[in-house]
Amino acid sequence: MESNTLTKTAIGSFAALVLLVLTPILVLTSGTDANGQPLNGCSPASQARPGIPEQYRNAITAAAQTSGLPAELLAAQIKAESNWNPTATSPVGARGLAQFMPDTWAQYGNGKDILDGNAAIDAQGRYMKDLLEAVSSIATSDKERIDLALAAYNAGIGNVQQAGGIPPFPETVAYVKRINASAQLDYSANCTPLGGSTIGELGSGQWTHPLPGSQLTSTFGFRGCIGGLSCLGDIANHRGIDFSTGGGGTVVAPADMRITVAEAGQGWKTGYGTYIIARETEQPGLIFEFHHCVHGSLKVAPGDTVAVGTPLCVEGNTGNSAGAHLHFQIGDPKSSDTEPTRLNAVDPLPILRQKGVLQ
Repeated sequence: MESNTLTKTAIGSFAALVLLVLTPILVLTSGTDANGQPLNGCSPASQARPGIPEQYRNAITAAAQTSGLPAELLAAQIKAESNWNPTATSPVGARGLAQFMPDTWAQYGNGKDILDGNAAIDAQGRYMKDLLEAVSSIATSDKERIDLALAAYNAGIGNVQQAGGIPPFPETVAYVKRINASAQLDYSANCTPLGGSTIGELGSGQWTHPLPGSQLTSTFGFRGCIGGLSCLGDIANHRGIDFSTGGGGTVVAPADMRITVAEAGQGWKTGYGTYIIARETEQPGLIFEFHHCVHGSLKVAPGDTVAVGTPLCVEGNTGNSAGAHLHFQIGDPKSSDTEPTRLNAVDPLPILRQKGVLQ
């Protein structure tokens, strides 16, 4: 955690979050305590996950009320900071459950012991409240405000304000993604994404993986430039997620959907390679995009209505691509379904987790 004076970050460096494709279907394994506090998150049946330690549940609930943040998010933050160890100490001097630096603790600790777990959670709630207020002028949505506050906790509010968003520090980018994923998977009882989703209820229809047998190779959001590719804004700030089998995998419909575009991109669309756009037939009517298919591999045409699992094309390396992969993109229902667009794109990972496709 960064102090208010922008001292060295106190948490250890996190490796980039890489999620492998897993085949077990997610089931809900959690319950809630008497206060409605999640005990365990949603997880594969073979992988029970610990929830919020009992001795800290009341403190987390109170801190959530203070900060205005979901309890699940605060719990995930503490897991990332100290793994619920109240005596944790980092190499740069951060201490306690929430890994406060001494100068920040002097402001928020209310004179209490930094190794008192409940006091640390109380301070975390008040500090996050202040960070949420500090980033409100540059956030464009509730979700972005939460992500910016998390980034400020890790990298310092000054760095966030200077960047006008999440700073391009690999550790900070990974930190924000890690906490969002943990909040949903480890502490959300129903696997619902946290922090102000605007796409509505996802419905009860079956979903499947858009590229079976693949691995996740690039996540949503800032990732910087990639060697060998023109460094456009869409490359550095990725508006979808990438999966790869190494080449030749069959791209399939992740849900029941109606094909609106299926073509080899021409003109300004050349960078998408051979691509497909479709609209989900069930509410809320999400927009799906599938980029970089092998030329000549299209198995569907505009106007087709296809069921979940229907083959669409072959994973390829066409357009602005540095290797065989599928760029999979989800747009909210107001997105265009007649041409590729990065406007209104949302992170597919929380949606795929909620629908039981990924953990």
